Formats: sequence, C-alpha cells, structure tokens
Amino acid sequence: MTLTTTVHSYAGGVAKSATARDLSAALALLGHRVLLIDADHQADLSVSLGVDIDEEFANADDSFGNTIGPAVLGTGVLPEARRVFGLDLIPSSVTLYNLEKELKADVSMVVGLRYALDEVRAAGKYDFIFIDTNPTLGDMATLALLAADRVLLPIPPNRKGMRAGSFIKSRVEKGHYQRLNPGLSVLPPVITQTPNTTLARQYMAEIESVFGTTLGVIKQRPGLYPSAMERATPVPHLDQGEGKAEVMALAEAFLKVTGERHGS
Repeated sequence: MTLTTTVHSYAGGVAKSATARDLSAALALLGHRVLLIDADHQADLSVSLGVDIDEEFANADDSFGNTIGPAVLGTGVLPEARRVFGLDLIPSSVTLYNLEKELKADVSMVVGLRYALDEVRAAGKYDFIFIDTNPTLGDMATLALLAADRVLLPIPPNRKGMRAGSFIKSRVEKGHYQRLNPGLSVLPPVITQTPNTTLARQYMAEIESVFGTTLGVIKQRPGLYPSAMERATPVPHLDQGEGKAEVMALAEAFLKVTGERHGS
C-alpha cells in the first residue's frame, strides 16, 4: 500500500522543504520507491534537487504543464516524473501560483490532487508519496492535506515553530480537515534547526509534551544545509558524517511509526 504524507507548516523557514527532500532521499537509499511532489510555487524543493523548470522552459504554459497544475484542474494528467537521486520528482514552478487563484474560484478543485494520486496509488508503483506544500493555511495547503494519509510537521524549537505545529495538529485532529479526509492523521513531528541552547532544550521538551514523541532531532548545521541547497544535493548524498546519520535515523523512525519495512 502506498502511504501519502504531506510535509507542512504555515510558518516559513522551518526546514519544511529540506525535510521533505532529505527524508525522501533517505528512504530511497533504503530501497523504497518514492515519489516526491513539489506543490510550492516557490519551487525551492525542486531547485534543491537540480530541477528548475522555469529555466528549462521559455514558455510559461510548458512550465505549468510539468507541474501538478493540469491534473488538479482536470485539464491534463500528472506529468512524467523526473528521476533524481533514486527517487521520482514532480517539480514545481512559479506558474503554480496561478493555481491558487483557480482553487479560490472553484473550491471543488481542492480534491483534484487527491483524485489524481488515487490512480498513482492504484498502480502500486510507489511505497511512499511525499508532498511539499507552500507555507500557508490557504487552498494550496488544503489541496495537499486532502490528498494525504499523514501530516508530517517540521518544528524548530522556538515559539514560531511550536505555535505553527500545535495549531496545525489541532486543525487536523479537531475535524477541520478530517471532514473531507477522515483518514488524515498527524505523525510525530521532526524537530529541526536545533541549536545547543537551554531555550531550545526547553522548547524540545514542550514539543514532546504536546505530541507525545518525535521522529528525531535535526541539528542546526549552518554549513551543511545551505551547501545542500547550493549544490542541489540531498544531505544523505552530500554528507557522510553526523548530518547523514541524523537523516537516516529520521527515515528509520518514520518507517517504524508508519509500520513499513525496508525496501528491496
């Protein structure tokens, strides 16, 4: 069975895209079949994997056609995924910004991605699908959450991260999203961008008290993560030290919580 997870936070700068990228790459290294979908018009995830379709195509319609846009609108199908670092990627484009306007005009379209992915899941090609959405509580986030089985929250140990994570957890568990997606549930969060400070440790304890447990801690590494973005390489492929070990441990924890086994 294919498990679909949306990596989400309405707060920007919490390592959302980096978490989606690195966890997907780590699971692929462990032998799993992974589809990663960039649903954020900023396209930071796609660019951090070396795919920039806004540079690749001169025509905006061509760029849009290589995103989830046509499948959501019902005017086309999901594009052929790009093979990068052992996983499949459906990239994003700045043109995906226009999709939000369409969703506002016809709210029924917020289930468009869910319907498109039903066909992908039925084909049984992937073990995991991850969706990276933009930092918002708007229609694009709803689109991604209604298409998912699980929500993964990256939460840095600070007030901004804690507030965003707690709010989304409440919105999911108290029925805001479950009315349209009854099976949606919240995974234990990932604590990201963690400095070695007393305040950070206090927030980490608070996060654990609210969520019960976490999938792990990703430390603040000012050299590694900017380098991964600039070099368009996921951390598990770029680093062979503690940074990679943290991400691989996150993947193992994710597999344990979701009840999945290693791939072949």
